[in-house]
Amino acid sequence: MNGGSSPEPPRYNPIFEHFVPADRADDNVRGLIAYGLYKIAKREWSQGIQIRQGRQPNAAEREAYIATWTSSRLAGLEQQADATLAAFGSAVVEAAAPGIREDALRGTTSKAIGTSVAANAIYTLVLIAFALILYLAGIDLIGFVQKFRPPGG
Repeated sequence: MNGGSSPEPPRYNPIFEHFVPADRADDNVRGLIAYGLYKIAKREWSQGIQIRQGRQPNAAEREAYIATWTSSRLAGLEQQADATLAAFGSAVVEAAAPGIREDALRGTTSKAIGTSVAANAIYTLVLIAFALILYLAGIDLIGFVQKFRPPGG
């Protein structure tokens, strides 16, 4: 410790803190994309100075550049990040849709056939059991049905 004073917190770009606050750093894809878009713009700005003046920007120029990022400009980057995420999500869904559709149709047909066969087998067994119970009870089911047959048929 230096004379009992507390250590100075690390310095980093305040734009990063805006997009990715410490309390949401683990789950903030939108903020990370927005910060990446900011870094692209900063690189373009830095390259412009290199081309025009033949040097890299100094510390004062970098601080001034950061200060030019107003709330509305930062909000614009957040909207751009939202659009990027939406486009990515849409592309992923579009790419996966044919496979999902095919799996769903294939799975549905197989399951439907299997379910129908099982249901019909159970129904047949129930009817056989019912006829057997009636037979054991002394009820002639076939004779009963023949009573309703049209004459001469």
